[in-house]
Amino acid sequence: MIIVTGGAGFIGSNIVKALNDKGITDILVVDNLKDGTKFVNLVDLDIADYMDKEDFLIQIMAGEEFG
Repeated sequence: MIIVTGGAGFIGSNIVKALNDKGITDILVVDNLKDGTKFVNLVDLDIADYMDKEDFLIQIMAGEEFG
């Protein structure tokens, strides 16, 4: 699994698109998704999952794995 932090923003979503163009879809997008406005950047992308950055940090600090 590839984790793209800031993946719902302009640059991050273009990184995800470039990965999709190479056939890569096992992608976890991490970003501030609380207000929902950035989801528009993910609409046409193929990702495995998305996670709010605060939840991601909690899991990282707890030593949990992803994928």
